[in-house]
Amino acid sequence: MLRRWLVLCMVVAFGLSFIGGCASTKEVKELQAQTQQALQEAQNAQQQCVSSAQAAEAAAQRAEQAADRAEAMANKCESIFMKHMKK
Repeated sequence: MLRRWLVLCMVVAFGLSFIGGCASTKEVKELQAQTQQALQEAQNAQQQCVSSAQAAEAAAQRAEQAADRAEAMANKCESIFMKHMKK
């Protein structure tokens, strides 16, 4: 009698855990969908950051080139000024 009672308890426990497992499968699928969406958003943000960094690097290079041209022009102006000062 005790043995049958234990077997019945084990069957009921197994059944409940199986039903609980099925319910959690739905939750797992929802969490996977949310995780996938968050991952996609993170990848989009990363791509935007990379694009912004590339644009900033290009702008910095253009600014450096403009500064080099301005320095060359200043040197030329100084040279012309010094020539006129010697006269």
